[in-house]
Amino acid sequence: MDITGYTLVRDDSGNIAISSGIRDEGSQTEPSTASLELGNGDGRFSPRNPSGPYYGMIGRNTPFRVSVPDGMGGKSYRLWGEASEWAPGWDTSGSDVWTDVSVSGVLRRLAQAPAPERSVIYTAITDPQPTGLVAYWPCEDPTGSVSLASALATGSAMHWSGIPTLASYSGFAASDPLPDLTTATMSGGVPKYDDPTASQVRFLACIPADGLSDGKVLCAIDQVDYGGAKFWELYYDATSRSLVLRQHNLDGSLMGVTLPHTLDVRGRLLYVSVELQENGTGTDRAVRLVDVNTRTVYSVTDTTASTQLTRVTRVQFGPASRSVVGPVGAAYLPGVAVGHVTVENQITAVDALGVRINPIGETAGRRVQRLCAEQGLGFEWIGDLDDTAAMGAQARSNLLSLVQECALADGGMLYETRSGLGLGYRTRSSLYNQDPVLTLDYAAGQLRGDQVPVPVEDDRYLQNKVTITVNGVSQTYEDTSSTLSTQPPPAGVGEYGQEYTLNLASTDTDTLLDQAAWRVHLGTVDEARYPQIGVNLAHSSITPDMRRAVIGMRIGDRIQIVNPPAWLPPDVIDQLVLGMSETITRFEHRVTFTCAPASPYTVGYLDSAAARVDTDGSQLLSAIGSSDTILYVAPSPGMSTLWTTDSAETPWDIRVGGEVMRVTAVTPSVRDTFSRTTSNGWGTADTGQPWSVTGSAADFAVGSGYGSVTQPSTGIAHLTTIAASSADTDLYADVATSALATGASLFGGPVIRAVDNNNWYMARVEFTTANTIVLSLRKRVSGVETELAAITTALTHVAGAFYRVRIQAVGAALKARIWTATDTEPGSWHVMATDSSLTSSATVGTRSFSGAGNTNVSPQLRFANFQLISPQTFTVVRSVNGVVKAQQAGSDVRLAHPTILAL
Repeated sequence: MDITGYTLVRDDSGNIAISSGIRDEGSQTEPSTASLELGNGDGRFSPRNPSGPYYGMIGRNTPFRVSVPDGMGGKSYRLWGEASEWAPGWDTSGSDVWTDVSVSGVLRRLAQAPAPERSVIYTAITDPQPTGLVAYWPCEDPTGSVSLASALATGSAMHWSGIPTLASYSGFAASDPLPDLTTATMSGGVPKYDDPTASQVRFLACIPADGLSDGKVLCAIDQVDYGGAKFWELYYDATSRSLVLRQHNLDGSLMGVTLPHTLDVRGRLLYVSVELQENGTGTDRAVRLVDVNTRTVYSVTDTTASTQLTRVTRVQFGPASRSVVGPVGAAYLPGVAVGHVTVENQITAVDALGVRINPIGETAGRRVQRLCAEQGLGFEWIGDLDDTAAMGAQARSNLLSLVQECALADGGMLYETRSGLGLGYRTRSSLYNQDPVLTLDYAAGQLRGDQVPVPVEDDRYLQNKVTITVNGVSQTYEDTSSTLSTQPPPAGVGEYGQEYTLNLASTDTDTLLDQAAWRVHLGTVDEARYPQIGVNLAHSSITPDMRRAVIGMRIGDRIQIVNPPAWLPPDVIDQLVLGMSETITRFEHRVTFTCAPASPYTVGYLDSAAARVDTDGSQLLSAIGSSDTILYVAPSPGMSTLWTTDSAETPWDIRVGGEVMRVTAVTPSVRDTFSRTTSNGWGTADTGQPWSVTGSAADFAVGSGYGSVTQPSTGIAHLTTIAASSADTDLYADVATSALATGASLFGGPVIRAVDNNNWYMARVEFTTANTIVLSLRKRVSGVETELAAITTALTHVAGAFYRVRIQAVGAALKARIWTATDTEPGSWHVMATDSSLTSSATVGTRSFSGAGNTNVSPQLRFANFQLISPQTFTVVRSVNGVVKAQQAGSDVRLAHPTILAL
């Protein structure tokens, strides 16, 4: 019934107030609520007023709907719920009579629902009950029971002889504990029913890993004697390690041939199906074994002649064989567990139970869908339900607990549907990389004047150390390096730990660490949050399209605010909607969105062309003015990762001190390919710095793609130097000789922190007369040379061949390695040392000489592909986000929009 006309929306008091989704400061979806006043002058909204026209029609949990025009001639439902409270009221004169009504979404009722009485598979078998089901024994009876109860009102209990171990086997995730047959034979009588044309017996069974004795009967099936087959035995064959079906006369003689299976059943969790179907003058037989863990079906079938089916009278487990031929087993099957035994008079699909035979591995989205369907509750979804987390076993909990467990495992969002009374689920992956559903312009006045978005810098959702536990297995991920890391302030914020117990299918280390790392990622978003964003749909700035977008917003949708005021950061305010509250009066419809930053859900994949992964940490080497477009950037202390120099990857945006800059080129701070021709020196490097030489200028030249240093005499060191921007360096240089060394060695290699020919560090390459190559780290301080580390490499010296040397210095740590220039760089350093004698000079270059006793005539040391890869030179466009400022040396440099890998 439409009660719009009775709704009191007054000018000075009274309104319709609605809330839904996640409240500010909340962590999960709460029941939607609505409050409103209804005119009650004739008592129609007094539930217990027998004179009221709605008497007997309203009361607790009366369905309620609230809608507004959708702007397209229809309705937009704002809430679909149930009345949780009716509170009549009146003024002292009795002329103003009303009823305050509180309405709640379905989550309120679901939260109070009891846990299910039965296991998952029990419910799957009986709800709905198959039309052909004539007997069912769940076998979930507790220890101390004297029989196994039938689940059917018309059924009789299953009894045993001997001693079973009840409720002792818990390996089937969908079932309560089942009995181990131990030293018992179980027997269940089947109530009388009309003779069928088909008989089907199914049950769960666990066979021990070491198998059974030959001929042991797992299950015997008896039917009414008519002069044909009297009973069937499904027994274990020790040779095939599988099961065999045979049929017998009353005297135990074999009728026809056996039906052997081939699947090795040892150690498997099985759902066993024996199927018999009359087919003309014969009977079709099938034994189907379902591997419960994989839900793979393995079947064998045949057709036997002249076997009439009558009704099944009894099923037994672990009996002594009654066969007089073939392998004959004694009674009892210790270590075998059975349960959920059904007898049917029709053949049904063996996979009819679906995932409910073993819910482990069911995706979170599909589980929510299934659970709602089982409860007759409406369900809708956003995203791909199959692209959600793989769940573990389904506990015996109420519906709300189970669906919340799914949302927690997947990281998506539950919500109450507005199209009907029901639940919805938004998958985590549907939150990724969304386009904005609504864009509001602050400068255009499109936000509520009484609720300006206010940024909040707090630790409400901060979590930088997360432990995930699944089935008792735990893994922890910790952020130790970001600005919100577990390091003590000011390097970080200290430890904010959180522990989650999740119901996942897997306990492997990578799965648990991925889950923990994702939650740390969500908990270390280094930006302000805007908890409340308000819109008044009656404001003149709200266009019809914007109004439709506002009332169409769903939980998890993306909302942006452009042109924020000057006192806020200039970036677009980018948020996800977690919930909303609405106030509807006679003249206004105000909507307030509860929000959280959207940036954590901007994710990528490593094989995507748009993917950009940040470095471990970078910083400015020197201060820059507000208009400088050349930056010198180096790894932060303790870090070594460099930025790509591939021009095909540009441009990209970086953030430095709150300013966004667009990088158009990255080059080594010094690079020289020696692609020029110069004599009496080395001229100018490709990156513009001039080379200085120490020694006779005539000994230095450039040509043929390398810089050469001729050694006219022995023992005279030649030095080339070029200015660098930092004493911490990472330098490559190729080195070669014009001839094999004779008489004594030839020497050459790159130098760093060079002050002059008497003060430097060097990665010295010695080319010996035995054609071996020795690499050493050396220093010279005030003319005194010291070897810090050395290695005789496995390389063989070839005249004219270049060998690539890399030397790295970070603080006092020195490292070097060498390899043939045409080969791949090795992953390990050949020589390492720690020394702090030289720390300040930022000059790099080469040094070479001919050793005393060398007999080569004017040999050359040649150098090529000289690259100082760190620090790096950035060419940038400034103030992309409108921030104009100078930047200090040491300022953090990072991607403005790094790619975050999806969970």
